Amino acid sequence: KPNRMVGFYRHYSTTILLTPSYSLGFCVSLFLAIQIATGFTLASHYIPSTLDAFNVIHSKLMRDLDTGWLLRFLHANGAAFFFLAIYSHMFRTLFHGSPSKTRVWSIGVLLFILLCAISFTGYSLVYGQMSLWAIVVICSLVTAIPFIGQDLLLLIWGGSVVSTSTLQRVFCVHYLLPFVLLALTLIHLFFLHQVNSTGELPVILSRSDRINFYPLLLVRDLLIGSLFLLAFSAFVFFDSDVLGHPDNYVPANPMVTPPEIMPEFYFLPFYALIRAIPHKALGIVVLVFVLFSLTNLLPSNLHWWSFAFVSPLSRAFLFLFLLDLVLASKLCLLVNHSESMYSLLLITVFGIFSSHFFSSNS
Repeated sequence: KPNRMVGFYRHYSTTILLTPSYSLGFCVSLFLAIQIATGFTLASHYIPSTLDAFNVIHSKLMRDLDTGWLLRFLHANGAAFFFLAIYSHMFRTLFHGSPSKTRVWSIGVLLFILLCAISFTGYSLVYGQMSLWAIVVICSLVTAIPFIGQDLLLLIWGGSVVSTSTLQRVFCVHYLLPFVLLALTLIHLFFLHQVNSTGELPVILSRSDRINFYPLLLVRDLLIGSLFLLAFSAFVFFDSDVLGHPDNYVPANPMVTPPEIMPEFYFLPFYALIRAIPHKALGIVVLVFVLFSLTNLLPSNLHWWSFAFVSPLSRAFLFLFLLDLVLASKLCLLVNHSESMYSLLLITVFGIFSSHFFSSNS
């Protein structure tokens, strides 16, 4: 009942050690709500067809439908801010050692992987030049799977080439996955409330050291969420196309390959890893290995990583790794993939990342 829910949040108690960075989870939920609301409206006008998809978005939505341009820019830029919020949330989690909450962290990693799938399928539905070749490149990775790879690609595409059948499959996946994401988010919050947030320091607090969520923490969440929305609005209303790729404003043409196939900025670290490894199958194995490394942050593995706020060594390593990711993404934009030094650097960066988690078992 609504009254019981309001009462729960009014009297829900938490530690006084929560910093403003803990409001990032609220920002993630805020952008999730924006994406679902705008996506549901856009889906009612979208036509998953290679002949109509691009024109529906750039003609019907942008010119003929009232506020259609606003819905599109909210959804497109909302995806970027969604990832910005979730990356910040993950960094805060690692910084304060919260992966020790095994179930909460593991579900969070699943949410991130699911979000990547939703974002990729949504980007593909635009069916501009970059969207088409994103489908071709990413889906072709499954051909590296022995024996069934080629058959699996035919199943995904619905034929030997990207066609209307492909867009229909992608649209179904993109429409259904957010509901799974929403369900996992509720489970994520449920387990978080079971163990409560610990704050910056690994100390046990008495009842007198806890405060109610309402009104102080609620007001702080709303304030930080408003700051995110303010920056978000600046992009939507004043520079709505800056985060998009110019080639994606050109209708898809399977006969013309773009000079440089480049994903959105939030996928650059993973794209850099795939580009750094010339062998397709090995690149996929390493990528899966890196993603699995995130789920390996169990309590027994946290003698170095956990509570980086307390440990200067862990804090230095975390910031160094963040710098490495930014550098790898920048090199992905600037350097040709055939450069051996580029590949060596990226393999080293992601090797350090993955080996760090697994070495903590020793």
